[in-house]
Amino acid sequence: MSKKKKPLAPPPEPIHGLVDAHSHTWDDQLQPDHAEVLARAWSTGLVAIVQVGCDLRTTLASREIASTDARMYASAGLHPHSASDLAEERDAIEAAVAEGGYVAIGETGLDFYRNLSPPEDQYAALLWQLDLARRHDLPVVIHSRDADEDCFEVLREWTSNVGRYLGPDREIGMMHCFAGDLELAERYMAIGFQISIPGPVTFPGNDRGHTVARSIPLDRMLVETDCPYLTPVPWRGRRNEPAYVAETARFIAGLRGIDATEVARHTAMNAARLFGFELPSAESDPGETS
Repeated sequence: MSKKKKPLAPPPEPIHGLVDAHSHTWDDQLQPDHAEVLARAWSTGLVAIVQVGCDLRTTLASREIASTDARMYASAGLHPHSASDLAEERDAIEAAVAEGGYVAIGETGLDFYRNLSPPEDQYAALLWQLDLARRHDLPVVIHSRDADEDCFEVLREWTSNVGRYLGPDREIGMMHCFAGDLELAERYMAIGFQISIPGPVTFPGNDRGHTVARSIPLDRMLVETDCPYLTPVPWRGRRNEPAYVAETARFIAGLRGIDATEVARHTAMNAARLFGFELPSAESDPGETS
């Protein structure tokens, strides 16, 4: 007997004005139908997507993808999983950043869950990227997994040295796919970071994520997919894509008892402020490249 196919979940209901603050649409899982993935994102109400690099190849791919549409932006970085490649890739990544076309540095940070690069290599790559961000006046995109206090201490010391180098009213980084508790979120906000809420906030039983999404100020929150990973309910178990950030925003709105358009509006403004881009006006042609 042939196995019955799992029925597809319905597409997300559009919410105008969304920004996916962290995506990887360069990933092989999204390449076979990349144009359709982006078309679904725009039709779901997204107005911007930030493409995030994890090594030299994907740093360049992020910029290339972003160059095709004025609604997309790129970040250049070396993921903690790839930190051992620092010596080999450092010069080329620095040269790419110097050429321009990036709105942030990262994804960088510490990941002691997988330890695909030794901790000492992760620290070295993180410190280099923090310095790179400061030299180019760009915010940082931080990955932290099973490294809450270690990562916080590095960033606390760094921020105490560099201050609010992007200006008093602009944060200096985002905590990507934040999975810590409310107390840790508050400490990160106090040193100049925004907190980015991913798809797993929709998972039943994610009490810690629910508390953070319900409690942090809307003017310090981002929403993201981290696609093709961390897919929200009801698509959990399938690849993630930018359109699904609408369900994350909708779920957060339900937790807070507000309209989803409010979550979209605030998180989009926060992303624009952090990454230094302008949100499109209602009259602008959203697909027009600059």
